[in-house]
Amino acid sequence: MASAFDLATLVQSLVQADIPPLPEAAFRQVCVHMLWGFLLATAAWRAGSRLQPRWRQGLAALVVVWAAIPGPVSPAYWLEMAFAAPSWTSALLCGMWLLQQTRTQAVVANSWRAGEPTGIPWLWALFGIALGWALALDTFAALPFAESVYAWGFSPLATLCLALFGAGAWVVRPRWASALPLLAVALYVSTRLPSGNIWDAVIDPLLWLYLHGAVAVRVWKQLRGGARR
Repeated sequence: MASAFDLATLVQSLVQADIPPLPEAAFRQVCVHMLWGFLLATAAWRAGSRLQPRWRQGLAALVVVWAAIPGPVSPAYWLEMAFAAPSWTSALLCGMWLLQQTRTQAVVANSWRAGEPTGIPWLWALFGIALGWALALDTFAALPFAESVYAWGFSPLATLCLALFGAGAWVVRPRWASALPLLAVALYVSTRLPSGNIWDAVIDPLLWLYLHGAVAVRVWKQLRGGARR
């Protein structure tokens, strides 16, 4: 009887999401600006591909400083208003891309252009798209069940399931791209950023839209390649 009670208590604690541990507001604000700054700096680095390395680095640094400014002057302020905070997965993808750009041009024929969308394995890409749709439908209360999908993201059980799923993906295909969502979960557990909800740590609106485009382009190329044969 006692063991059954303990098991029920454990399960209840895993699924409980009514009092989620949230990061401090000031700490979160600084970190969100830093995340947006990193993503914008990556975009600036890509846009300045024709510039000399010194000018390219200066452009990226200038964007980071601009994003760090508090208030409406910062582009991070408006991006947060429109798209909330970027996920850890987006930040890690940008970091991986920047690391790949420091290698020789032969090596930069990288995985996310040679085979898999955005460097994420197909399973993760499709999971991200499906999760984004579930969260979007949940926002408009269009799902057939009463329990909120987004609220599940505050429970330890959701974090545990994602960690196990990520570990399984790494075991099946041990490469850095497979480990990115698992690393995102680890960063979330360490910081509770960006919102204290695990879904916000692994997917964000911009990444969700980008995954749609990347998967669609890849499928179109495969269909065209098959038609030519």
